[in-house]
Amino acid sequence: MISFERNTELNIAMKNLLLSMMEVRNYITDILNYNEKVLTPQKEKNLIEILKKYNVPHDNLKYDLKLLTENPYYRDIKLDNVNTKTVRYEKATIKKRTLMSMNFHKPIGKYLFHYHPLGYFEADIDLPVLKEGEKVWMSPALSEIESMRDGIEKGHGKCLTMGLGIGVLPYLWLLKDEVESVTVVEFNQDVIDLFEKYIRPQFKSSKKLEIFHGNAFDYYNENFLKEFDYVYVDFWESTEDGLALYTKLMEKKIDLPHIDYWIEDSILNDVKYIVAPYLNTIYQGNSIVDFISSFDENSRKLAIKINRYFKTRNDVIKTEDELLRIIHGKDVLRKILAS
Repeated sequence: MISFERNTELNIAMKNLLLSMMEVRNYITDILNYNEKVLTPQKEKNLIEILKKYNVPHDNLKYDLKLLTENPYYRDIKLDNVNTKTVRYEKATIKKRTLMSMNFHKPIGKYLFHYHPLGYFEADIDLPVLKEGEKVWMSPALSEIESMRDGIEKGHGKCLTMGLGIGVLPYLWLLKDEVESVTVVEFNQDVIDLFEKYIRPQFKSSKKLEIFHGNAFDYYNENFLKEFDYVYVDFWESTEDGLALYTKLMEKKIDLPHIDYWIEDSILNDVKYIVAPYLNTIYQGNSIVDFISSFDENSRKLAIKINRYFKTRNDVIKTEDELLRIIHGKDVLRKILAS
């Protein structure tokens, strides 16, 4: 079982970790009344004071419309002719100065404080939206494009993605000189049919685009994954369903350097929020059984995995740096989920 040397440095580090978690909750509460609402000049001043209070970047609230309007997918692909039994097109007008999340998880500092970049456009903009009933199914929003930017930039050679959506990533990959071909694994045949009928004919590329109808977990094996130069897994909607699906992938214990996962940092941050208090429980000498039983069913399963993993370690943590390497180490977090 992992253990700790009790000292002043670790006392302070444990305290700061827990305080940073509380600070995030306070920050989210403070900005709740501003998000997805039109910012008046006075409200913007008030919001900036809140951002300053938490040391959140605040100089770039005004985003350039060109980030969206000059994106090749937004510019080239039209969704207004989509009309199926389950999915319909709708034009959503984002009013100028409406505050929105422009990306996913961004950490600040060395502990666990994080934020989602916020911003607004100075003019109204029409955003194409595909809806299932009243639920937004897919849209080329700036947060979607920004959050997959690393995956777009890393794409080269033969690329594979799991999750088709409306084809944003495949299209942006195919436009790159470095990309030879794109393969997609998609579970939902209706999604494939919609894409083939309405979206694929608009693609401005003659490079090979192949779509496999199947379960991502069946294709997530070393023999198949090694056929590609770069793999980007993206078949969850958000962190809410992402953690469970990502965990199932980690349980396959495949460790290949050319695979990335959409919003992985955000997903793993949810794991950190249980790892940190778990380690503090050990440090304080409190009951692990009581700690695990304090969670709801889903979080309890994760807490059990965390306990199982740290019971296999026999090292003694003596410094803040060693503690933070455990909490932030992607290799550690993946091993926890794989256990």
